[in-house]
Amino acid sequence: MIMHLGLIIPSSNTVMEEEYSPFITVHSTRIPLHTVDESHLTHMNTDLQKAIQLIMDCQPDVIAYGCTSGSFLQDITNFFAAITIPWIITAQAVLSALLTVGAQTVSVVTPYIDEINTREKQFLEDNGFTVNSIVGMGIRENTQVGMVSSDEVLTLAQSLPDSDTIFLSCTNMRTFPIIQQLENTRGVPVISSNSATLWKAFQQTGEGPIHHHGSLMEEWL
Repeated sequence: MIMHLGLIIPSSNTVMEEEYSPFITVHSTRIPLHTVDESHLTHMNTDLQKAIQLIMDCQPDVIAYGCTSGSFLQDITNFFAAITIPWIITAQAVLSALLTVGAQTVSVVTPYIDEINTREKQFLEDNGFTVNSIVGMGIRENTQVGMVSSDEVLTLAQSLPDSDTIFLSCTNMRTFPIIQQLENTRGVPVISSNSATLWKAFQQTGEGPIHHHGSLMEEWL
């Protein structure tokens, strides 16, 4: 049986549904975001409660909030406290994935500006990981993030210093075409925001594995 995922994403996200559609049925609702900075992300989260109520109407198997920065800048778990459907927040899925693959050190690629990179580094280190490097593209407009090719992400990731794990951060950054290739060349697990969220959703429903998209979704499902 194919999982039905209730996905809450920023209005300007053009990648996450595309990466998931070969594997699951995606039902989406959106909350407003154009500019990826702290003030706009925080304001976006004020619409999260309504979005949860809307996506519950389609009775999905799992609900996922698919925004990395929006879910590490604030503790938003209280919005989900009353719902009975299994739910996932991308930032928490990433932490769980890093622990699962045994990461202690991590190198990170993001599309973000320095303000968001600083907060992400703090978030990861507050949760016990050493960030050897975090390299951002300095993109403010989320529609522009969605236009970044997976080859551009690959080139940037290949320049990172060695770590236990490579993390490709942002649900609007195209990563599925390159995860396996990057693992093969760097010899370490590669996790993206989208792979971690989908992996966590599969854990909730007992589905998987997915082959050729990285060891997380092949060996730990």
